[in-house]
Amino acid sequence: MSSGSNCYEWQIIDRIKETHNVFTYVLDPVSDSQRFSFEVGQFVMLGAFLKRPTASGNSEESFVERAYSISSSPLRRHLELTIKDEKPYGYINPKTGKADGFAPYFFEQMKTGDKISLKFGLRKEHFMSKITNGTEKNIAYWSGSNGAEPARCLIQYMEDIKDSEYNLTLFYSNPTLYFPDDNSINVIYYNWLIDMARKMDKFNLVFTFTKDQDLPDSEHPRVKYRKGRFFLNQDCSEEKTLSKYHTRVDNCFNPICGSSAFINGTVKLPDGRIRRGKGIKQDLMEIEGIKSEKLDIEQFYLQHAN
Repeated sequence: MSSGSNCYEWQIIDRIKETHNVFTYVLDPVSDSQRFSFEVGQFVMLGAFLKRPTASGNSEESFVERAYSISSSPLRRHLELTIKDEKPYGYINPKTGKADGFAPYFFEQMKTGDKISLKFGLRKEHFMSKITNGTEKNIAYWSGSNGAEPARCLIQYMEDIKDSEYNLTLFYSNPTLYFPDDNSINVIYYNWLIDMARKMDKFNLVFTFTKDQDLPDSEHPRVKYRKGRFFLNQDCSEEKTLSKYHTRVDNCFNPICGSSAFINGTVKLPDGRIRRGKGIKQDLMEIEGIKSEKLDIEQFYLQHAN
């Protein structure tokens, strides 16, 4: 395993399938000395020795690390990481002549009982630090399709501490509800989130689907469905999405987690050019009048345009 004062050894004790290409790994420290404290909204570097192909047709084993947001409450014994398959199995980077993906090889090679490395880097001002220190309890969380992991951590945390002052609306954007190849659910935590909205009276859930036209009817008042981008009506006119679905808008805190395209409309095109548009951050400030101190972001890689 990798060495370092902030590197810990944990063990895989379970794997839960979320969607066709997403799994949540349940981890336990190999000993109490390997346990560490963390806050809602923080991440770890997950490391493991993986065999990956090269352009020559051989395979090469190396220690590989990737950053993942912690998706379980800091008040629970087990730590959970949700991992999405980010590159096709066997993909070879033409510049290096080697596979540079992580998830497909981790899925294939790491089994229950295997040990992995967790490197924890403390960031005092992470994007949900105002929530963890108790400054902000009225929260509208904005998530892209791969940004709900910290929200899941927060929901579990709210369930654990039972503080009636916490009020959360999760605005969760995905392309489609179902994966077209087998019609399976294509939204990470979909059924779990609905169950939690039914269970917790201070948690509201708003799904939006950018490519779907036929959506299910909601069977609970705290679960809502809509079509298209947030802040746009079906006729492309402006919509105050936050005001429409969240209570106490005047003092709510808005963490945003997702790609650059989701957060600020910045898209990296296949030819390398950058296209700048309008994202959630700008919409909140211009349409809803949210001040910058009531916003924070966790931003992933520049997303390629389809």
